[in-house]
Amino acid sequence: MEESSKPILVFFSTPADGHVGPLSAVARNMVTRGFEVIFVTGSTFQSKIEGIGATFNPLLGKANFSIATVNSLFPGKDTAPPPTGPHRLVHSLLYIFVKLIPDQHKTVQAVLQEIKSARPKRKVILLVDFSFGGALPILYGAPGPRPNGMIFLGICPLFLSAPHIPPGGLGLPYDASPAGLERNKEEYKYRNEELFSEVNSHVRTIFKELGAQEEPDFILEMPVLKSDRYLQMCIPSLEYPHPNPPPALRFVGSLPAGHRDAGKEKPAWWDDIAVNAAKKTIVGVSQGTANVIFSKLIIPTMQALASSENILVVVALGRDGAVLPEGTVVPENARVADYIPFDDLLPYTDVFITNGGYGGYQHSISHGVPIIIAGLAADKPEVANRAEWAGVGLNLKTDEPTVEVIQEAVDTVLGDENYKKRAQELQQEMGRYDTFSLITKNIEELAGAHIPLE
Repeated sequence: MEESSKPILVFFSTPADGHVGPLSAVARNMVTRGFEVIFVTGSTFQSKIEGIGATFNPLLGKANFSIATVNSLFPGKDTAPPPTGPHRLVHSLLYIFVKLIPDQHKTVQAVLQEIKSARPKRKVILLVDFSFGGALPILYGAPGPRPNGMIFLGICPLFLSAPHIPPGGLGLPYDASPAGLERNKEEYKYRNEELFSEVNSHVRTIFKELGAQEEPDFILEMPVLKSDRYLQMCIPSLEYPHPNPPPALRFVGSLPAGHRDAGKEKPAWWDDIAVNAAKKTIVGVSQGTANVIFSKLIIPTMQALASSENILVVVALGRDGAVLPEGTVVPENARVADYIPFDDLLPYTDVFITNGGYGGYQHSISHGVPIIIAGLAADKPEVANRAEWAGVGLNLKTDEPTVEVIQEAVDTVLGDENYKKRAQELQQEMGRYDTFSLITKNIEELAGAHIPLE
């Protein structure tokens, strides 16, 4: 596609590291391909976005939150205990995503109107984080400026209903047996009519107020059902098979190594794993970027493996400046850093223990490393179930595993070569996908197929 005919690309992302990270990696690559890129997210990410060569635009109103202010979005945060299980996901969806749709949508319309006014002949393609609902009303007939194409990027498990697929959001394992099909039928009814009833009601009300002409679908499935393209950023073997996928769905593989994490100076002990003169087994552990209660997984992992002389535990705390609680005992066979890019750590790792973030999951498999997942928040049970189903790791079904559970899980994965073998098979499958070129191809197809900006 010639430079003069390239569309303007506008990225929209929920303002959280696990969302901005993968989208900004795509945006950075699009900049190198000569696209003009506008990136819309929270103000705390302005310097990061400008650093990749994109134009930064802030989200408007309450949508412009940060990890430091996210609790202000919830009512009764000082008195009400957080929900557990699937109710926790519903709670987060309602207050972090659904109730922010009006301000997000206002932002989308403002950005589109600005481009239309300044450069009416330029085509515009939106690239939208799966969790960002502000673009969805356009797909359901809401009035206002429209882009020439809308691409959603699937940076979380694929939520798509089918009789043999467990309903997304409940954290249920895959079971295509007759009993599993009956279970799924009952659980879909429970999810849609009871568990998500308040979410569904708010979505319908908001869409109606924004002028949508069509009844919204189930919230987790709207992007894949209605967008021009839904690009799932993984490989088919990491997702449950679907008999009749919607026409928008494409698998584009995971972000390639070297394009996901910012570089960082290595800690002083880095040769302990990079050289590994003692030829020890390397166990990596991280709780991601948002969970800083290190007593849940990181500290028990160090304790569980403290007496294993042949193991070296590498702890990545997930954020610059993060430290373990005062008084935490770090065993002799553990190394701790505030932040280690996974693409630096995982080439040396034999098994990776994580709380189930989708990015860490993809990182691990892209390096052929089997995984142990201990997570219950948000979509983490869905990630854990898929990892176990795909044969690349274990789902501990808790976010606070005991020392004994961690010991047994590590022994199981290290003692069964099939986990490593399967992870390496899927690593090879990932290597067959040129993710950025596939994304570019879909952008170019939409830019050539749609009418100018209305």
